Amino acid sequence: MKVVFLLTAHAADDDRVWFHQAQSLMHHDCEVVIIAPRAGTLTTPLVQVYSPESMSRRQLMRYLADLLAEQHPDVVIGDTPMALRGALIYRRKTHSSCRILYDVTEWYPSKKNVRNLGPVRNFFKRIILHLFNIYVNCHTDGFIFGEKYKSLPFRRLFPRKPYVYVSYYPELNYIVSSQPRDLKDEVRLFYSGPLTEEKGFPHVLASAVMVADRLPDWKIRLQVRTDVLLPHVPADLPGNLSLDFSSYLPFERYCETLADQDLFLDLRSTDKENRKCLPIKLFYYMATGKPVIYSNLDAIEEGCPEISQVGYLVDPRDENRVADIIEQYLKVPGLYRQHCENARRFAEQKYNWRAIEDDFIRFILQHE
Repeated sequence: MKVVFLLTAHAADDDRVWFHQAQSLMHHDCEVVIIAPRAGTLTTPLVQVYSPESMSRRQLMRYLADLLAEQHPDVVIGDTPMALRGALIYRRKTHSSCRILYDVTEWYPSKKNVRNLGPVRNFFKRIILHLFNIYVNCHTDGFIFGEKYKSLPFRRLFPRKPYVYVSYYPELNYIVSSQPRDLKDEVRLFYSGPLTEEKGFPHVLASAVMVADRLPDWKIRLQVRTDVLLPHVPADLPGNLSLDFSSYLPFERYCETLADQDLFLDLRSTDKENRKCLPIKLFYYMATGKPVIYSNLDAIEEGCPEISQVGYLVDPRDENRVADIIEQYLKVPGLYRQHCENARRFAEQKYNWRAIEDDFIRFILQHE
């Protein structure tokens, strides 16, 4: 069986696509090709890169259909309605019997699709994109859902279409777990993402500053992985707080370095869209065997009911509360160790790729 991942919003080295789904399919003797706008770190001939910059949406969809015509897939997995539309054009033009599946990991339309638009244009563009999404999926053959909330519109609109839930759990072989350190004089905090208010970095930094002010005898190290190599850093930081900014790493190297951290923070805004989005990194952080402090998102409570046993959900604007939690971990080592042990145990028992891999493979191969 030949499976083609047709991507318009993700690079070929996306951790879900290449490092999990594609690897599992190849392990089960499937031929895999990834068509994507960016190769990322991959140099394999299994990746075909295209340049969408000079094409209109209509031209891009037709071009994607032409690329599929060169591959003759049995299954196409698309990451956006635009990718799906390209696959549908291919199927109609060639009279192919290939199955077309939608891997739903993002809201569509999302706030990214209507950014910088006024209220009226925002409203009408959302309506147009919603209708396009519905139209396209009237003709697809099934869904792969990354999480519950993003599945609900499709399950209501298309109750008879087959689907499978394949969440964002990591393959544990990529993750290096480590024993919890004694935090009696130093703690290493970790944040990964853009340095924006929407992603919560200002609240992470403010919380770290509060902890450093409260505990002058502790060294507070904040490790930041971001795409900004020379960010503006306040000049009046406490002397016992150090900031270490570094750029994003290739996936496998990124996973290895997570083991060096003591505590993970993600304080993204709790807007309507974010509240219903399950953060992918949550399960990677848990797999290292370290606690997490996350914004209070409905999707986390639904997707990880044990969250209170591995960390805390907070109002991201309540920096005092975040500082209280960090201080508690430092002063109550038994609580810290317990949350570390719980995080790794839940990852090994439940939140890992091997626990859901068979469901994914059966869904892809069911009509072989």
